[in-house]
Amino acid sequence: MANPNVTLRVSGSLRSHLEECTGSSGEYETPSEYLRDLIRRDMERKDSAKWERVRSSLNEGLRFEESEFKPIKRHEFKSRALKRNGLKHDD
Repeated sequence: MANPNVTLRVSGSLRSHLEECTGSSGEYETPSEYLRDLIRRDMERKDSAKWERVRSSLNEGLRFEESEFKPIKRHEFKSRALKRNGLKHDD
């Protein structure tokens, strides 16, 4: 990794908000601490959204009658799932 640091410039209302959230009057000691927490929360939100899509797909499948299911090969199942989620097939 060439440079592990990230420089971020903020101004206006974003800067004011950052200053309110950090230092002696804020919840976080430093802007870096605040930004790391925001990034972690965003990562958790995205992970949660992925699991919600999985739950939704499972619930959708559970609403079907057993007679509506048809057997498919494992590779076909994997291919469909990857395509549905916008992922590449890695044979």
